[in-house]
Amino acid sequence: MNWDNFLDLFTTAQVWASEAASHGAEHHVPSITEVIFPALNFLIYAFIIVKYALPPVRSFLKGRREEVIATMSQASAKKAAAQALVDEYKAKLAVIDREVETLQATLRAEGERDKAKLIADANTMAAKIKDDARILAEQEVKMARQKIREEMALQAEATARALLQRNLSIDDQNRLANEFIQSIGQAR
Repeated sequence: MNWDNFLDLFTTAQVWASEAASHGAEHHVPSITEVIFPALNFLIYAFIIVKYALPPVRSFLKGRREEVIATMSQASAKKAAAQALVDEYKAKLAVIDREVETLQATLRAEGERDKAKLIADANTMAAKIKDDARILAEQEVKMARQKIREEMALQAEATARALLQRNLSIDDQNRLANEFIQSIGQAR
């Protein structure tokens, strides 16, 4: 604050004070002591404020301004760093999204290959099972035929015995036994 500003302020204060006094009920002219002592008091007060209080306030405000500017520049730098970090993560997310899509496509292709392989294996196994069942069925049919033949032979033998016992006499039995013994003797 320079000297001219101080005098302007002092004059304005005197005018204001005189206007306030003029609005009162009675108008009187102040004595010289009523003007000089308060003016001297005000000048001393103003000098003390300008000399001792104003420099620390100015230095505080200047320091505070520098601190605010430094804080703002740090905040701006941090904002730029954070924006760079956000951009980096967005790029990484885009890469990850592409990797996920590639991985999904790879897994689908592998799944389709595995599916085709499983189907082929199942078809091969089904054909083998059919062949095994056919072979087993053929063996069962052979065994059933063999069993039927055996049963038929047993049945034929039983029928032949019954017929022989009914139709064959004791003389016929003796004659057959003798013929059998002779045929054995000739074979030796």
